[in-house]
Amino acid sequence: MNRGKVLFVVTSHDRMGVLRSRKTGVWLEDFAVVHDILSEAGYEVRSASPRGGEIPVDPDSMRYTAHAVFNPEAWLERKKDLLLESIPLDEICHDEFDAVYYPGGYGSFWDLSVSGINAELLEGFVRAEKTVAAIRHGGAALLSAKTPAGQSILNGRRVTGASDDEERQMALDRVVPFSLGNRLARCGAEYICTEPWKPHVVADGKLLTGQNTQSAGKLARTMLSVMERPADGSCDG
Repeated sequence: MNRGKVLFVVTSHDRMGVLRSRKTGVWLEDFAVVHDILSEAGYEVRSASPRGGEIPVDPDSMRYTAHAVFNPEAWLERKKDLLLESIPLDEICHDEFDAVYYPGGYGSFWDLSVSGINAELLEGFVRAEKTVAAIRHGGAALLSAKTPAGQSILNGRRVTGASDDEERQMALDRVVPFSLGNRLARCGAEYICTEPWKPHVVADGKLLTGQNTQSAGKLARTMLSVMERPADGSCDG
């Protein structure tokens, strides 16, 4: 039985750095783990991206995984249509979905963080008091959205996302265009992170964020809890 529909908004950007010599895209495990948990719970997942069509996959996410049981090649073989046939963002209406989720992937720093179309779509989800979730670099997609009063949707909210220490350990702190934690804080959010690669999810009402790929399973289960038993308040885990 279909219990609802969740929109995955994913980067279209496939290169990073000043020289654009390094390939990037969505971090596959961030997409796959959450997709599988939601799908098994009866939710339909649709994917969208700024350009639509094929979603680029970060090559490193095919080599380095956080969950020992996750096989990137096998998952892509079964689910590749989700990444080949994304809907252009400008064709999406928030009314059609119960929640929106932003998977990680360095490409989000370059396109979703500044996309006016994404900001408008996200603002619709927030106004409708629907669940909004992001993990790792997906938090960059939250940066441009505003409330009707013109404030950031993050102002006064508690969030997490990819940490500076994690970027340094990936040797990418000088490649990414900004520190996600700093930018979230500049929007008025209380940015909370833990030690690198430890599962960490922050829930502030219906705004749910995960720090890293290790947090994907916990974030998905938190999404299910919030969508099925919506409640005000916040918790940290």
